[in-house]
Amino acid sequence: MADHPIVAIDSERPRAIDSSPLGEKVDFDVRGLGRRLPRTDAPEGWIKKIERRRDGKIWVGFFHLWTTDSNGRRVRQKKEKTLGPASMPKHEAQSKLAEYIEEYTGRITKQGSGIGTFADLWNAYCAVKSGQWSKKTREDLRYLFAKHVIPIVGSQPPREVTLTSLQLLLNKMAQDGYRKSAVEKVRTHTRACFEYAIDEELLQKDPARKLVMPNIKKKSCERFLSLDELRALLSQASPRRERPELR
Repeated sequence: MADHPIVAIDSERPRAIDSSPLGEKVDFDVRGLGRRLPRTDAPEGWIKKIERRRDGKIWVGFFHLWTTDSNGRRVRQKKEKTLGPASMPKHEAQSKLAEYIEEYTGRITKQGSGIGTFADLWNAYCAVKSGQWSKKTREDLRYLFAKHVIPIVGSQPPREVTLTSLQLLLNKMAQDGYRKSAVEKVRTHTRACFEYAIDEELLQKDPARKLVMPNIKKKSCERFLSLDELRALLSQASPRRERPELR
């Protein structure tokens, strides 16, 4: 029986082989396959011992999380979590990181699915922050946003709200004669609402970051004192000077 050539495959270092009836040899590196696989949202973590000034030597876990920015592009973010002292067994640190990744990604999914519009985002922001507000502040914000903000951008997904639409609604309030304090309150809490979304990683881009106050002119006072008010004012004047006589 005729001998046939044997082809050895070594993924680390390709060897030169003789030509065979099967055709020309192909230079193929299996290490490049991973780069062609589709990216996934499931993060894979790793742990490392790190020396820190205050805590000493500790286990720190890391993982990458794929998200989508406001332009629909895939963005990779690096996350880290302190797991405990370096005396902890490695397998225990790995287990804690796996549990944290599961809890973290589940929380992001739950929040993202529950907030579909700016109105949803505003309600979530109020639920978190309203405990720090006075009763008057809560009532003022409920009125101002229900009248000026929610009718304009409330039905839009948060990532579709633009700086232009927000600035125009502030400008409209100023043109309609609202006080500077009311316009400033809407501006402040609109910005804070989107900052909350950024902190919770619900958004990648903040459309309210450059939101500015429109110019609001103070109305001149056109009221004049009555005779009784003027007499009361003069009665409090210094007696050193001769008081004018009102007729």
